[in-house]
Amino acid sequence: MTVMPRAPRTLAAFALSWSLTGQALAAGWVGARLWQEGYFWDALLHARDKAARQQADPNLLPAVRAVAGQVAQQVANLQQIHVYVKAQQASLRYAFAQDDPAPSLAVIRNNFDTLARGSLQIQSNLYYLTTRERMSISQALPDPELTAAATQLIGQIQQLQLQLNALYLDAVEVRKIVDTEPWATDDFFRYSAQGLLQAVVEVQDSVFAVYNAAYELHVRSRQQ
Repeated sequence: MTVMPRAPRTLAAFALSWSLTGQALAAGWVGARLWQEGYFWDALLHARDKAARQQADPNLLPAVRAVAGQVAQQVANLQQIHVYVKAQQASLRYAFAQDDPAPSLAVIRNNFDTLARGSLQIQSNLYYLTTRERMSISQALPDPELTAAATQLIGQIQQLQLQLNALYLDAVEVRKIVDTEPWATDDFFRYSAQGLLQAVVEVQDSVFAVYNAAYELHVRSRQQ
């Protein structure tokens, strides 16, 4: 049974971890960065693109491997959200068993909002990683090492999809529990529950995007 008074402190720490995730992700790019990530525009931009089709950036392999590691971090982030979403099911049942569920439901509603923001942060992270993949594709040449790195990246994305599927099922279950007790909830609470489910669903588009880019990278890297 979830102890309701401790939830705000736990979720506050959780929210803080999400605020730091983006910083850590951005900082991780510095170690292995393609030249396109260091230039918005310069007089040699077209010449650089032409050269990229003939000779890959020396940081291409480290950059692709870094993206795979960053996707794995998003898998861990989804797992963390999944644990909290599942915990809300027990919290809701506990709240609805009380004579006055309002205080507990106020905490749960804040939890919903925090978890929805965490899901949207993952979506944003995945779109950034898709951009890095697209830059890598522009320089991809047939290379067995790059093929292996792209294969590893696709494997991480498959784990991401599996974790998202599990999270979605529990987010739907949370929404069902909320709908079974309309007497105890108001429109704002139901809106927060729906917002959490919608945020989880919206992550799917970014998973598609990062997978499609990884697959194209894999195709470009294979020996003809």
